[in-house]
Amino acid sequence: MSWIVIYTKPRQEARAKKNLEKLGLDVYFPLRSSEKIKDGAISVTFESLFPRYVFVRNNLAVLSKVVHMLRSLRGVSQIVKFGGRFGELHEETVENIMKYEKALSSQPLKAYRTGENVTFTHGAFKNIQAVFEESEGDRRVILLFDLLDKPVRLSVPVSSVRKVEVR
Repeated sequence: MSWIVIYTKPRQEARAKKNLEKLGLDVYFPLRSSEKIKDGAISVTFESLFPRYVFVRNNLAVLSKVVHMLRSLRGVSQIVKFGGRFGELHEETVENIMKYEKALSSQPLKAYRTGENVTFTHGAFKNIQAVFEESEGDRRVILLFDLLDKPVRLSVPVSSVRKVEVR
C-alpha cells in the first residue's frame, strides 16, 4: 500500500483534507503544535508539518472513480506527478512520519527559547536587549537584563518584547 501526494492551495490543507474525505478517500494531514503570540498572550496553535501537502491512501477501488475530480476540489491545487506517474510515499515512510508527528505533539515549538535575546518594544526600557528566561503563564515572561551593571530578573507582559532580529 502507498500514499499519493496532493499539493494544496496556500494555507488550505485542512479544506483540501475535508473535501478529499467527502469523496471517500483516506487522507493524512500531519500537524505540529507551536506557540504563537496573539493578542498579548502565548497560545498553542497547530500548523502543517509539510505546508501545502496532504497524503491520500492509494486505494485503487476508490481513487480510480474520483481521480478526475481531484484537481477541481476546493483547496486542492494538483496531484504531484513525476514523469506522468503519481508521486507516492511507501506505507513505511508515512508510518515514520506519524511516529515523528506523535513525538512532536508532546513538545510544542516555543515562541521564545531560554537564553534567546529579546528587545523591549515600549516603556522605559524600549530598545534595550534582554535575555528570555522562562514563560510565566500565557501572558507574562521572565527576562534577565543588566541594569547599572547588575543582573536583574524582571517579569513583563509578553506583548512588551520581541525577538532580536539576527542579521
